[in-house]
Amino acid sequence: MLNFLKNLFGASKPNSKIIAAKVTKIEKHPNADRLRVISLTDGVKIIEPVVCGAFNFEVGDIVALALPGATIAQNIHSEEHESFVLSTAKIRGIESQGMICAEFELGLTNTPGDKPEIMILPPDTKLGKMVV
Repeated sequence: MLNFLKNLFGASKPNSKIIAAKVTKIEKHPNADRLRVISLTDGVKIIEPVVCGAFNFEVGDIVALALPGATIAQNIHSEEHESFVLSTAKIRGIESQGMICAEFELGLTNTPGDKPEIMILPPDTKLGKMVV
């Protein structure tokens, strides 16, 4: 999978802090209508909570999860789209332990599009493995 993504999108360097993880639970954020609180597994441990504003994935989907310390290639929330190192962040009162990523955030596409969506990985993707 990693080689496929590198060949397809030209990703330059692996990021061991961005892994394939399976969504195990989704709850409404208690303090925000447009956010959800997600639980995921890397195949060994549960990673929670992760706060996310995207709605295009469900329980059972395998997604790209950036853990604290990961370099996010492109910031979707800034005009310059500069890269940044992810840290835990309190989002509307909940400390998020990671970030579920869209292809643009991983540097796999050049434009964010009008409504960027979380990248859903194939169902046979090995959990815990590097995505990019």
